[in-house]
Amino acid sequence: MGKNEASEPDLVYRGVHARHPALDAARQGTVVPGNEQGSVTAAEHNLGGYSADSPFTSWTHDVEVARAYANSTGHGGVILKLPVGRPPAGATWSWEFSPDVWLEDEVLLRGFRSGAEVMLP
Repeated sequence: MGKNEASEPDLVYRGVHARHPALDAARQGTVVPGNEQGSVTAAEHNLGGYSADSPFTSWTHDVEVARAYANSTGHGGVILKLPVGRPPAGATWSWEFSPDVWLEDEVLLRGFRSGAEVMLP
């Protein structure tokens, strides 16, 4: 998707910056939360400062928000893209509501997930 293309409503995006601890996994299309077994709530995650202990990763419907995060520490970040939808039976991940405090059109993914499409910002 080019920089001038609109975001698609049935997809969500995650910007992973060049210094992110899970960048190597992200480059492989794998989503790794700070702590898959963490007890941080969705509301606490949304406020910030809990990423290392959170079972959530932050996603947005706005590809430009994801692009900004991917580029936030300079060259080398990536954007992950996933379809929105109900997890299949037995999935180890789920979508969670996130109060949109920061106007990022945010959605939270709880748990580990593979198969994300990797895009360059």
